[in-house]
Amino acid sequence: MIDRQVVALAVASMSPEGLRAAQMEAVKRHMTVEDVVLEANLSMVHDQLYALRHTSPSLTVIEGGRA
Repeated sequence: MIDRQVVALAVASMSPEGLRAAQMEAVKRHMTVEDVVLEANLSMVHDQLYALRHTSPSLTVIEGGRA
């Protein structure tokens, strides 16, 4: 589960460049840095779950027994 404590730990462990980018995004969007990081993480989770819904390309055996 992602909660405020987990987000705070993520912010604390960010690289200086990543933190600076999150701070700039937060100021631009009138949000907290934690909310920017939470939104980015939820977006990544959403993308991963969406990717799981799609079937992967499958290999078909053709002549010669190779896929």
